[in-house]
Amino acid sequence: MIFQKEYLPQFREADQDGLVGLRGYMNYFQDVATHFMHNLHRGNDELPERYGIVWMYTKYKMQVLQRADFKKELLLETWIPPGRLAAVMRQNLLISRDGEVYAKGCLESCLYHISQSRLARLREIAFPADMAELRACAMPEFEKLSAEPGDYCYTHQVRYTDLDKTGHMTNLKYIDLCLNAFESHFFEQFEIQEFELHFLEQCFEGEELQVYRTDTGGGIRLTALHGEHTPCAVAHLLCKKKEEPHYAGA
Repeated sequence: MIFQKEYLPQFREADQDGLVGLRGYMNYFQDVATHFMHNLHRGNDELPERYGIVWMYTKYKMQVLQRADFKKELLLETWIPPGRLAAVMRQNLLISRDGEVYAKGCLESCLYHISQSRLARLREIAFPADMAELRACAMPEFEKLSAEPGDYCYTHQVRYTDLDKTGHMTNLKYIDLCLNAFESHFFEQFEIQEFELHFLEQCFEGEELQVYRTDTGGGIRLTALHGEHTPCAVAHLLCKKKEEPHYAGA
């Protein structure tokens, strides 16, 4: 089963240069992924009350092929690839316009039993067994990311607007956490081609998160620590230098 949704990009989702890139696309990915589960009545809008269980995202990976303007709808698609479904689920995601791919990616999630503080299996929420869809969406496998901190960038305190229904810092807030490790002049020179994010521990209101940045030689690693300097998230970015604009007659 492939779930599809058309969406017209909004200016509020744009980067500083007025185009939608990584930050906006990550929101679209989560929107379509969660909407899919809500339509199956297996989303976080119902699971906590019915089963005392929630979906927790553990990994994201995205490739940005091109950025979007606001002139026409994008097609958002998600599906569950074939594979053994037990405790961890993978969803593939695609963003396109007129058949041209703008971004693609995958996410990994698991079920968590709130009161029992343990992972839950799909059978505990009676998840349908026939959801897998065989469709090509070539993505590199998730990497094994080191959480070793590098150069200190800044400290973020988790506040009310960072929280979601489970009471912890919502995963989309980590996108801003990562991007804010750079000054605006970095994004004037470079654009992100690939982004991978792993969630290691939950973060809660009042906690302070220290963000560190490391040049890995093949990309940039971002590490967030909390508590007694415990890693809570790690990300890896691949960037490319922006092309100089071409002006007719220049």
